[in-house]
Amino acid sequence: LRHLGFMARNAWRSFALALTGARLARVPVEGASSIYCRRLTRYSCAFALITDAALATLGGGLKRREKISGRLADALAWMYLASAAIKRFHDEGSPTTDLPLLRWSCDLALYNVERSLRGVIDNLPNRLVAWKLRALVFPLGTRHTLPSDALGAEIAKAVLDDGEMRKRLTGKIFIPGGGEPGLGQLEAALALTLSTRPAAEKLASARRAGHLAQEPDANPIDQALALGILDAGEAQLLRQASAAQDAAIAVDAFSPEQCRQL
Repeated sequence: LRHLGFMARNAWRSFALALTGARLARVPVEGASSIYCRRLTRYSCAFALITDAALATLGGGLKRREKISGRLADALAWMYLASAAIKRFHDEGSPTTDLPLLRWSCDLALYNVERSLRGVIDNLPNRLVAWKLRALVFPLGTRHTLPSDALGAEIAKAVLDDGEMRKRLTGKIFIPGGGEPGLGQLEAALALTLSTRPAAEKLASARRAGHLAQEPDANPIDQALALGILDAGEAQLLRQASAAQDAAIAVDAFSPEQCRQL
C-alpha cells in the first residue's frame, strides 16, 4: 500500500509539473539554473512513475525487453549528466560567462531524457497503461528541443576568446606539449592563431580592398609582405599559425598502393 501511495503521488506530481512547465517544483537554488532544477524534478517524478509502471506490467520480462530497459538507463544517465552540469556551474561560482555552457548541456540532456521516456511509453506492450502514462507525463506533448545552432556558435566563440573559460573546462585534463598530437597540438595551434589576429585582420582588409591577387595559386602572405602591408615578423607568424592549423586538422592519407597492402 505504501508503494501504491508513492506511485499515486508521482502520478499526480508528474501531471501537475507537466501542465505547469515544472514551475510548481521546489528547488534548493535560485537564478539561472533553477529552471533546469525544476525540469529535472519533473522528469525524476516521471522516471519513477514510468519505471514502476514498466515493472508492474512486465515483471521479470523487463530484463528481456532490452530496448525498454535501455531507454530507462539512457534517461537516468542523461538526468545524471544534467545534474552534474548544474553542480559544476554552482561549484565554480555560477559565472555568467559559463551560462551558455549550462544551457547547452541541460538542453541536450533534457531533450534526450524526454525522448527516452517517450520511447519507453510508446513501446510498452500494455497499450492502456501506455496511454494513461502518456496523458500523465506528456499531457501537452514533447516540448524540449535540441540546443540551437546559435547557442552552439556562441559557445564556440567563447571557448576561443575566453581563456579563463577554456582553463575551467580543461582544468583537470592533462594537456600534453604542443608537439604532441591531440589536445596539445590543438592548444598550440589555437595560441598561435590568437597571436596572429592583428596581422590576420590586416590581411583580410587588404583582400577586401582588392590589393591582393585572387588567383588560386597566389600566396596572400607573400603578396602582403611584398606590398608592405605586413612586416617580416607578422608574415612569419602567419605562416607558423597556418602550418599549425594544417597539422591540427590533418588526417591520415594513404596511396592506392598502400591501401591494397592493408
